[in-house]
Amino acid sequence: MKKLIITLSIVVSGLLSQAQQVPLLSHYYYNKFVWNPALAGVEKYGQTYLIYRNQWNNIPGAPITKAFTLDGPLRSKNVGIGANLYQDNAGMFSRTGGMVSYAYGITFSPESKLRLGMGLGFIDNRLNLEGISVRDPLDPYLQLNSNNKTGFDANFGINYTYKDLNVGVSIPQVLALDLSYSQPNSEDLVYQSVRHFQMNASYVFKTMGDKLKIMPSGFVRITPSVPVQFDFSTIVSYRDMIWGGVMYRSQYAVGLMAGMRINKQFVLGYAYDLPVNQYKQYMKGAHEFMIGYQFGGSAADDDEMKKRLKGIDDRLDNNKTRIDDLDSRVKTNTDDIEQLKNDSKKNTDDNIRQDDDINTFKKMFEEFKSKLDKGTVEVGDRYSFKNVHYATNSYDISMEAVAELNELVTLMNENKALKIEISGHTDERGTPEYNQRLSERRSKAVIDYLVSKGVDKSRFTIANYGEQKPIDSSKSPDGLSSNRRVEFKVLEK
Repeated sequence: MKKLIITLSIVVSGLLSQAQQVPLLSHYYYNKFVWNPALAGVEKYGQTYLIYRNQWNNIPGAPITKAFTLDGPLRSKNVGIGANLYQDNAGMFSRTGGMVSYAYGITFSPESKLRLGMGLGFIDNRLNLEGISVRDPLDPYLQLNSNNKTGFDANFGINYTYKDLNVGVSIPQVLALDLSYSQPNSEDLVYQSVRHFQMNASYVFKTMGDKLKIMPSGFVRITPSVPVQFDFSTIVSYRDMIWGGVMYRSQYAVGLMAGMRINKQFVLGYAYDLPVNQYKQYMKGAHEFMIGYQFGGSAADDDEMKKRLKGIDDRLDNNKTRIDDLDSRVKTNTDDIEQLKNDSKKNTDDNIRQDDDINTFKKMFEEFKSKLDKGTVEVGDRYSFKNVHYATNSYDISMEAVAELNELVTLMNENKALKIEISGHTDERGTPEYNQRLSERRSKAVIDYLVSKGVDKSRFTIANYGEQKPIDSSKSPDGLSSNRRVEFKVLEK
């Protein structure tokens, strides 16, 4: 009898302190969708995981949790979907839940993103009265007409990332529905679903060329009428292929975690909780296992992409000498421009068009200068060059662009208070990451040229939009060419 009382007190107190109406898991640090519907499809690949947790394994009837998740991105890079199913067993209580989730992402900038998620599903609660020993089998609280009840469930989540900082909030059981068990000649028993609040914040420190990552994180669970519970953990990973870490879970345990990737796509994880509270002599720890599969790519593929991008960066850096001697090439080739005009009829037509563009640009500059003199230029006004365009995958300044840039040099020298933003753009071909880097080099090439002509570098601000702001969406050769451009915007006058 004494052992039974101790067992029941531990189970009940554990259920209250750990708020296990929502499954208590340790692998949320890796499988983020398991706790927040906003993180459905957050990765570039699909993934599915199975988690098994045996808590307080030395106690009969102690909690056992099984969870299955599946999520991935849709073709739209801003949308993700997912589904999860879990079962929680603790003594005579059995709880099964399932949910389908939808997430939508809002990109403020390449480094700042917000995701919103909602999940809809069900909860099924069962009371397993078989195998329990009672003194009075006629007790009315045991005479239930139905020992299982099913109701609707909903989760809501939000997640924000800025560079390597991640902050998220989820609200499981947002509907907080009650399930009633009717019994003969007595008042109904009511199982009260409680709305939970979960918050997580983490930051990734990268070193050794992003091969080694250190991620400290904090996780807080808030449930009405229950003490606040929090976790602190630190995970260290190498090449996203092997990782390990420690966790402190308040009022409960210290956790040890480890995992590895096999053949790029298979993931194995293990966590062990070592109790440190007053019941540690009875609990004897908890084991949690995770197995996963990543399809349509994996985190290991991201490393391969980074290597390829690094190779592109190296090639672009090797071409920097072209910018360094640009001024001398411009001076030596100025006389060749007139000769090229006479080479062919096509070149003649092109040069006529370019001359028209330059004349148009000169008129625009004259109007701009007149507005400056009158004080009617507004901060934020944006102007486009006519001939500052680029070949595919290039940031070399063309001969046609030099005339327009020289006009800008003259204008800057005549108006010493003028400060401008130089913004680079690309067409939509290539990955967003590559295009972002390419637009940065285009902006920098223009600023370097202007500085070489004597304009103070402090008067320029660089902005890089990649493929985000096309001016022609026709995808024709001329449309793609017009999107590979540089613009300037007035910041101070």
